[in-house]
Amino acid sequence: MFENVSQTEKTVARSRGRAVLFGGTALVLLLAVIIVLFAKSRPEESPTLQGAARAGDAEFEAYKSKVEIEITPDDKRVYDNMIGMFQIDVRAKIHNRGDRPITGLEVVGKMLSLDDKIITQRISIPIPRARLEPLKPGESLPVSVKLDAPAKITENDIKDVTIELQALKFQ
Repeated sequence: MFENVSQTEKTVARSRGRAVLFGGTALVLLLAVIIVLFAKSRPEESPTLQGAARAGDAEFEAYKSKVEIEITPDDKRVYDNMIGMFQIDVRAKIHNRGDRPITGLEVVGKMLSLDDKIITQRISIPIPRARLEPLKPGESLPVSVKLDAPAKITENDIKDVTIELQALKFQ
């Protein structure tokens, strides 16, 4: 009823199993290397407003006090993200209190630790990305910046989140 399997057949079966195992392992490693190389070859997007006046520039320094950023405690919302950590969405209303239309606006959202060090930050360019027309004198613009909390950071480690003016562009 049961047939004896010869020693050579057992050896061939083991060799075939090992070959499949080694081939599968090599294929997984090759795919991992390809994914890593692909991820590193993608250029990182560094959004900045080209041709804008920045801190230290006389035009920026003269006008920045005329751009008011209004943030209330209700404008800071915490959400769980898809990888088990959290992000904070900080919203603000930006008012142009000056006398010039703003054609480019760059702000930076910052997450601050209990000792006022920057945990993470993110640049946003609401004009011209979210709004194509200039922000005229007397007008306001709602903006939002989402900040992902790094691993091992809890809500208790965060003192504040804020939005600051980083660059301006005029007509």
